[in-house]
Amino acid sequence: MTTMVCFHTAGTEYCLPVESTRGVRTAADLRAIPGTASDIAGILPGQPPLTVISVLGGAGDTGGYVLVVESGDTTFGLLVDAVDGLRRIAATDIRPASTGRGRSYVSGTIDMDGRLMLVADPDALAARL
Repeated sequence: MTTMVCFHTAGTEYCLPVESTRGVRTAADLRAIPGTASDIAGILPGQPPLTVISVLGGAGDTGGYVLVVESGDTTFGLLVDAVDGLRRIAATDIRPASTGRGRSYVSGTIDMDGRLMLVADPDALAARL
């Protein structure tokens, strides 16, 4: 069994391993950064400031929360609509993600009683910075 942090954005359910998450913050103080890549939602002030990406939702994301994620030596924020809590999932319930175009931010899928939940890949997300 593994513990996942479950969240949703742009009408899709996702999860990340709890070991890759460091907390949840509100996006109320998010500051835009002019001239950055479209994946960069902005910066959250703090010590240190947190770069926030928005790669899982659609154009014009307006997520209200930032999931603080750590991958290796990189800590960043992921803009999401809501964080739904923790869920214990058996490793055998996680299926490989289908291959698609470009770099995928999804490493697996989970069938949650007929609903599809996507397993977000923290390393692939960190590579957007």
